[in-house]
Amino acid sequence: MLKIAKKYNVSFAPIKLSKNLKKQLPAWCHLGAPPKTYNKQRDTCLQNNHKAQKIKHLIKISKKISPNNNETTNDNKKHYPRRNCACKYCIKDRMKGCENPHKCATIAKEILNKINPKLNTKMKPKKDGLSLTHNRKEKNQQAHERRRGEIIFDPTITT
Repeated sequence: MLKIAKKYNVSFAPIKLSKNLKKQLPAWCHLGAPPKTYNKQRDTCLQNNHKAQKIKHLIKISKKISPNNNETTNDNKKHYPRRNCACKYCIKDRMKGCENPHKCATIAKEILNKINPKLNTKMKPKKDGLSLTHNRKEKNQQAHERRRGEIIFDPTITT
């Protein structure tokens, strides 16, 4: 895909992306990832056993080791950063064929942290100052519902 884009002089250069679109970008060969972000041997398990194809998959995998998931309940054991952790997430991952679920979650988190701010889901997009005010949005809504009156164009550049 990248070779074809280069051949036809096409590039992906959005001004501002929504969080949902950022999550749908491919996890591998990500445009916002600096060189040496990926390691073929290290990332094989994420691709094959965890079936991580998009950024949203890496986010889901990395959340398994977050402090919010470390609460102990009756049916769930606390996660420990080791190969044989007995928490429900690690057990599920080992059943899929992963030898070290904690390591995979750590790698997923590292990849996400290396993505540049413009395409990183953790970063809020900068305000462009082009959005309509609340009153103008309300007037647009009323004009649309009544099917009469002027509708002001909303120049917000999130695409």
